[in-house]
Amino acid sequence: MGRLRSFDPDSVLDRAMHAFWARGFEATSIEDLVACTGINRASLYGAFGDKRDLFLKALQLYVQTGPIIELDPSTRKGGVRAALQAYIDQVLDLMSDGRNRGCFITNTVAEFGSQDADILAQTRIALAGVENAFDRLLRWGQQTGEVPAQADARARARLLLAAIQGLQVISKVNPDARALRQIADQAIAAALAPVS
Repeated sequence: MGRLRSFDPDSVLDRAMHAFWARGFEATSIEDLVACTGINRASLYGAFGDKRDLFLKALQLYVQTGPIIELDPSTRKGGVRAALQAYIDQVLDLMSDGRNRGCFITNTVAEFGSQDADILAQTRIALAGVENAFDRLLRWGQQTGEVPAQADARARARLLLAAIQGLQVISKVNPDARALRQIADQAIAAALAPVS
């Protein structure tokens, strides 16, 4: 009969996610993971596979628990502007939490580029999820009249995604909250602007 696990896998994965998010894949050693998770190397490998497997699972957890829910019009009161503002507020809060972590997805893209097909696939899925959420929100806004009906919702969703990703990168080198807020406000204004 196998031994029962003496740890909570979800809690361990969450701690590993935060370690990878703070340091990146290469700079996070197995020893770092053992220290932050509180379980030994054998248990870590037994539960999650190798370091790369654990990283992929941590990346998936990040995507599942991120602020994207703020963009679902069915979960909120208020309109498109309020949803975008709530989402961006969460993103800006993460950028200004004093840990200078930025976005785990953006950091992963910067670290790996297209070197690892599985990690590239995960980052593409994550970014597509955010873009699709923006697109759904903007199309909903077209139905409610908050976004011009003739606007290209997909193009505006891509603009918002690019602005958010740009904010993530800029925040790593210039975490000026006022400047970041100005960029975010301009992106929201552009997404809701009349078609010229």
